[in-house]
Amino acid sequence: MGQIGEWHKFFKSFTKTFIMESVKIRSHELPIAKISKTVLVYGAISCTFYIGFMLIMKLLGFLQLTELRMVNYVILCLVCMYEIRKWVKRRETYVPFLQVFATAFFTGLISFFLFSVFLFIYSKFDMQLNELFRQQSMTLFNNVPSIIIFFEGSAASIIIAFINMQYFRRYEEGEKSTKSIK
Repeated sequence: MGQIGEWHKFFKSFTKTFIMESVKIRSHELPIAKISKTVLVYGAISCTFYIGFMLIMKLLGFLQLTELRMVNYVILCLVCMYEIRKWVKRRETYVPFLQVFATAFFTGLISFFLFSVFLFIYSKFDMQLNELFRQQSMTLFNNVPSIIIFFEGSAASIIIAFINMQYFRRYEEGEKSTKSIK
């Protein structure tokens, strides 16, 4: 439990120092504590969906189709859109585009970090997944192939953060927000 608290403190200070200090805080922006809590919660939710999808693919015999990892990116995009849309609807105002970007990016980072940790542990017990990792990974990452998943997820998180940023920018440009969102 102590490590989660330390991670929360690190994320809070990192976000405040490197992201929010460069942006002038206005009254309609969300507090950093609320953002970090929401990012952790939705990151864990996304990770749960990834794990569920992977286990379903294993049961159906599609685990060897590694291209199905793309579904994880769609899941992340949908979860991030739901997360930010919920803020817009609740606050009845827009969320600044840099906060949208940071929220979506860190949600993706945390979700893929948790997923990589899960895969690292799970592959020690599931020989089929372990062998699949060894066949698909480069020789450099042969010992820890779940790192590849984290790096791929990090790159996808940047793209998904840009998608969310552009999608929710329309509210900043004057489009009415909450009542039209269902």
